[in-house]
Amino acid sequence: MRQAWALLRLLLDPRVTRVPARVLRELGARGKRRLPAGVSRDLSGALGRLKRLSFLRRWLDGERLTRHDGRWVLNSFLPPFPGRAYDRMFENLLSGRRLSPVSAYLAITAECPYDCWHCSLSGRRGGSLGEEAWRSIIAGLHGLGASVIGFTGGEPLARPDLPGLVEAAVAGGAETVVFTSGAGMTSERASALKRAGLWAFCVSLDTIDPAECGRLRGDDGAYGAALEALRMARRSGFYTMIGAVATRPFVEGRLYEGLYRLARAEGVRELRLVEPMPCGKLSGAGQDEHLLEPRHTEELKRFHVETNRAGRGPKVCAFNRVEGPELFGCGAGTQHLFIDPAGEVCPCDFTPMSFGNAAREPLALIWERMTAAFGAPRRRCFIQTHHGLLDKHAEGGVPLPLEASLRVCAEAGREPLPDYFKMVIGEE
Repeated sequence: MRQAWALLRLLLDPRVTRVPARVLRELGARGKRRLPAGVSRDLSGALGRLKRLSFLRRWLDGERLTRHDGRWVLNSFLPPFPGRAYDRMFENLLSGRRLSPVSAYLAITAECPYDCWHCSLSGRRGGSLGEEAWRSIIAGLHGLGASVIGFTGGEPLARPDLPGLVEAAVAGGAETVVFTSGAGMTSERASALKRAGLWAFCVSLDTIDPAECGRLRGDDGAYGAALEALRMARRSGFYTMIGAVATRPFVEGRLYEGLYRLARAEGVRELRLVEPMPCGKLSGAGQDEHLLEPRHTEELKRFHVETNRAGRGPKVCAFNRVEGPELFGCGAGTQHLFIDPAGEVCPCDFTPMSFGNAAREPLALIWERMTAAFGAPRRRCFIQTHHGLLDKHAEGGVPLPLEASLRVCAEAGREPLPDYFKMVIGEE
């Protein structure tokens, strides 16, 4: 019932419905179909008639709409709404581009005071960019219509110019997220990020055991720093998250329950669960014990859905539910991009394949090249499925250069679309 009332409020809010309705009308006038006819009619009609609520209710099954700072939030993979970044997702359909990125994460530094067990950036070729180069890249992302720009690393708080980069991203119309271990967070830095317009603050934390956290990070003070960073972020009014890497032992020991209790006690808004990926420190032989089997994935999906349906405490956002084949699938290289500290543009944070360097050529050209190589969203996570192909071509290190990246895409081939995109083109 609570979800139904939330949907009703959305449908009656012209700030939420105006741009999607306009875009659908313009696409129709141009004879361009980005949604199947029946769905398009349902969406258009739902803007004024409550009987169309059933479509949206099915769409949001297992999710939880919440309010933060006067706006709605579905989860941290999408921008809050209403707002410029939300409108941009729909307006991108009129851009003439085949695909536009919903999100882009920027590893603005490789520096980090910790030695985390799962670091996905580990083992990459070195390099770093200055503030002006990153500002130019952010401008390129605005040109592509990215709605969410995330700042990661290394440890992004290690860069003194982080607030200025956040401000540049916000000024161009994107929502911003900082992904951090919490190391280096101060009240002064929190205030600067607030003035810059930061939306969300995600602290990486895989356990509620301080000693174990210290062991996993290589620093005995890591747990206390993470907790204090979360508290400063909450007091500053950010949308706060705990981000955890869900290994086999994590799932089998139901460690997510302890993290959820911590999140609830600390007033955190979301528990974000990401699978371990075969890259960085988890690449190569001997790391398979961390990777999930289907039964683990299904357990995380169950936790996501059941917790959100209960409607109490923080929401849960399990990566493998949001990007599961029954919803949106893997958006690496088609819905999302990642840029490493040297400027190499990759499909995602965990897929070390470069399609060009954003400090040396236009980002729009690189994006066009990458989306052409990937083709369309996939039902399965690209790096989980094809890490063996990357290893075969990685004799020169990672990220793979352009030629090798194109070969990996060609050898991986195409695969069926996720269910949402099947619906969009009318295959269902």
